[in-house]
Amino acid sequence: MEESRSAVYTDIDGTVTAYNTIFEFLRFDAAQEDRSAAAADFLDGLRSAARNGVPRSVTNSRYFRWWSGRPVARIQELGGLWADFQSESPDEWSFLEPVASLLDAHASAGRRLVAVTASFAPALERVRRRWPTMELLCTDPVVADGRYTGGIREALVGEAKARAVREHAAVSGVDLGASYAYGDHSSDLPFMALAGESMLVGGMASPALEVPLVEV
Repeated sequence: MEESRSAVYTDIDGTVTAYNTIFEFLRFDAAQEDRSAAAADFLDGLRSAARNGVPRSVTNSRYFRWWSGRPVARIQELGGLWADFQSESPDEWSFLEPVASLLDAHASAGRRLVAVTASFAPALERVRRRWPTMELLCTDPVVADGRYTGGIREALVGEAKARAVREHAAVSGVDLGASYAYGDHSSDLPFMALAGESMLVGGMASPALEVPLVEV
């Protein structure tokens, strides 16, 4: 097998990081802007919607309304500042095992690392610092005149993740059958099923998810 044709597709929140990157980045941003109370109310609204059965794709799209009107350059800067802040307290902002060590091993073997996540680039800066070559398949906020509009092109959840992986593999010449996938939620299963070897965190490894896996 040519390692250059083998890729590793991984969810991030709950799979690689022990925290929700976009929620925690929003809190960090709010603290810088003296809007912590507003952030708490905003996030409570998203959680309430989820408890009431609103699909994850919808709550994910609502999340990006927080950034409406904000300069993209400023949010990118905050991503770097947040990564610096996290690096100062690594135990509080830990990476999850076993996936973190597996990614290290895949990188050493020359395999492409690809994040498949509903998060967005500024919230993933610390992840990229640990794995600098990691490519991002993530939510793409709509931008106009250098500012976020509050909209997104598509919520990268469920089947949208699977489509993104298929497209990436086709464009990049990746052999999905020789590739790997990691996730932590039932909504990750569609993209995980595309890979030759997959592992649901807390579940068990299986070729192409032939063995039923339990959601964690």
